[in-house]
Amino acid sequence: MSVKSSPAASVLAAVLGAALLGAPSASLAAGEAAPAARQAPPSISVVAAERRGLVETLAVNGTIVAREEAAVGSDLSGLAVVSLNADEGDVVKTGDILAVLDRSMLDTQLAQVEASRAQAEATIAQMRAQIGDAEVGVRQASEALERADALQKKGVATEAQRDNAAHALDSARAKLDSAEKALAASEAQLGVVEAQRQNILVQIGKTELRAPAGGLVLARDATLGSVVTPGGAPLFRIAIGGELELEAAVAETVLPRLAVGMAAHVSMPGVDHPIDGSVRRISPEIDKASRLGSIRIALEPDSPARAGNFARGAVELVRREGVAVPVSAVMYAGSDAFLQCVEDGTVKSRSVTLGARSEGMVEILSGLAEGEEVVARAGTFVADGDEVTPVRSGPAEAVGQ
Repeated sequence: MSVKSSPAASVLAAVLGAALLGAPSASLAAGEAAPAARQAPPSISVVAAERRGLVETLAVNGTIVAREEAAVGSDLSGLAVVSLNADEGDVVKTGDILAVLDRSMLDTQLAQVEASRAQAEATIAQMRAQIGDAEVGVRQASEALERADALQKKGVATEAQRDNAAHALDSARAKLDSAEKALAASEAQLGVVEAQRQNILVQIGKTELRAPAGGLVLARDATLGSVVTPGGAPLFRIAIGGELELEAAVAETVLPRLAVGMAAHVSMPGVDHPIDGSVRRISPEIDKASRLGSIRIALEPDSPARAGNFARGAVELVRREGVAVPVSAVMYAGSDAFLQCVEDGTVKSRSVTLGARSEGMVEILSGLAEGEEVVARAGTFVADGDEVTPVRSGPAEAVGQ
């Protein structure tokens, strides 16, 4: 017997069929709504702390000057330059004649003084002869007095004869005394003339301008025919020994770190290699207006430096070995320094003590051991506690990033 389906049964069958056919689609939709799979931590460039040589330098600017200068001039007046034997750039020795002044006027004065000296010597000779005569007269008068005394005692000579002999002796003694005083005056006059002669000879010696010390002639202001005047500008300037130095100004906050003898390297325009030198002098005084102090860096002998050159210097403040990381790896909280260390893929901030800086690297005095890894550029992408995937690079690569 056939059974006819009712309209209600047909509707129910259609609904059940649709439910069965739609079941896989519903399950797939549910799968798409499920949570996504866990992603890998971000990649971060890290660098290992390494032990290396560190050289911290202080950059300074200044001018090349002579270590010590000698000035050559003249205190004579009205004399013309008649000869020049040295020029700028010449190397001279102590005592070398650099220039000669006209001495004709001094030679004339010397001749006059020589004549006066001869006259004084002749007068002295005359006075000595007179003294000799006076001494003879005194002896004769003394002997005559002795005879007159003897004759008077015998009653042969009168009292008047004895008095005349005594007066003659007094007169002879007066003539001797006068001659001796005239001799003293003549000798004094000769001393004055001799002093004048010596003074002229000294002035004649000064007509030859000699180098007071050996070295390099920096400047020559003398010209042929020019007349020298006392108190004028030096005719020559000499760098004693040819020694040159860099004179530079340094901030007062840096001066305590400097010491005499520190190595330095000086660069100048037109010179393709640095010149070795060392700190020779540190100023004991700070300029009150600029708050700067000066230092002198002695240059090696025979350097191509010239007085007046502008130059840059690099003074070695520190030269030692130590554990270092790139400067970019350091971050600061006020004055405190930190590094973002990477341990087992996790970032951990660590306080450190910094030391010398050199070529983009900074020394770590405490807080980090050699070989430990730190984030190459701290604080940019990660924070304390973040998980990261380390990408290792060398210190040179980290500095160049």
